[in-house]
Amino acid sequence: MTMINYRRTGGAMGREVALDIDLDTIPGDAAQRLHGLLTTSNFFEIPDAANLMTRPDEYEYTITVVAGNSMHTLRVTDSTMPESLRPLVDELTELARAAT
Repeated sequence: MTMINYRRTGGAMGREVALDIDLDTIPGDAAQRLHGLLTTSNFFEIPDAANLMTRPDEYEYTITVVAGNSMHTLRVTDSTMPESLRPLVDELTELARAAT
């Protein structure tokens, strides 16, 4: 079982974009894509920012992944996000927009 909780806040409009997704309940190709993005981003090895400071009009992202007995939460901004994480964030943002 893999669950993803995704939140994007901030930005110029201040609108929140959110998505809660269970990879076991979505079509296989979408689940495989998200699993692949989690793997290639090294999600579970990226440390969470202890004192996250956002710039004006910058997005802040909170992603929590529960996979089996492992759980990891990341808080990043556009300027602090590792490049390896960008494809996962872009995919989750698109899925969240499509769900609203």
